[in-house]
Amino acid sequence: MSSKPIIAITMGDINGIGPEIIGKVLTNKEITKICTPIILGNIQAYLYYCRKLKNYLEPVKINIPEEAPKLKSKIGIIELEYTSLDMKPGILDPQNSTSATAWIRQAVKWCTEKRCDAMVTCPITKEGLARAGIPYDGHTTMLADWTKTKHYRMSLFAGNMRVVHHTAHKSLLNAIQSLNKKDLIKTIEIGYNALKIICPRNLHIGVAGLNPHAGEQGLFGNEELDIILPAINACKKKGIPCSGPYPPDTIFRRMYLGEFNMVIAMYHDQGHIPMKLIAMDEGVNITLGLPIIRTSVDHGTAFDIAGKGIACEQSLYHAIKLAIQFTKKKDGLK
Repeated sequence: MSSKPIIAITMGDINGIGPEIIGKVLTNKEITKICTPIILGNIQAYLYYCRKLKNYLEPVKINIPEEAPKLKSKIGIIELEYTSLDMKPGILDPQNSTSATAWIRQAVKWCTEKRCDAMVTCPITKEGLARAGIPYDGHTTMLADWTKTKHYRMSLFAGNMRVVHHTAHKSLLNAIQSLNKKDLIKTIEIGYNALKIICPRNLHIGVAGLNPHAGEQGLFGNEELDIILPAINACKKKGIPCSGPYPPDTIFRRMYLGEFNMVIAMYHDQGHIPMKLIAMDEGVNITLGLPIIRTSVDHGTAFDIAGKGIACEQSLYHAIKLAIQFTKKKDGLK
């Protein structure tokens, strides 16, 4: 393994903004100074988008991660599946989802084998996966299946704000019906294990309620009293610095002001809405609980602006930086 961490960046859907933001972020010398990036994707797609930019790293085809540290002022690209060379920015093509999935799977394999230190993923589409016959609803479920991980959680990090989602891609009705003490304890534990890596002191996890006003002592629902509070108390007994449940409409502002290092959200939109409102361009999606390190941009393929040269690479920049930070823990984010 290189003295600098090798970060496998998957290109995502080549008709989206993935190739463009990769090209932009790799011109930042800070990134290439602190890690050895490799791209799993398509060289022609990279060049198609990057030639519209003022500056980009020259691509070199490589076959294995170990070749990347030998490159100087160039970027190694590993091609596995080939897509059509007729790029159509903004157009959903199921073949692109097939290729993107192959790149993701190879990155998982190399991270599992410790040949790459972490992987960073660019966006794919759920519709593309479905139309390609790929039986996953996104990166998170793919990675959990391929690494045989039972307990995993979606999270969003942005600076000093960190949200772990108790449930992710479930309907709101199913998210509420599935809430139970055992799984919530696991969510808090998974969040705490990740938090310790990047915030080693003065930890405090705030747990959001489910109902308006966190149930108001049972007036607006009993989930806080029957499930959430008992889970918090059980985690406290294990030495986890957590408290709550707090009203969902104020807990995120309290984290923003520094009272909490992390918030446990009960369902997808409870956590996503405030994070994307405050930090849309800086947010990073992290899959916690895996035996490998995986971060991602927190936005989609942005087909509407693909190929126009105006995509913002900041989320990818922060995803790479955070992945590097997490490489200090070699056994992933369990």
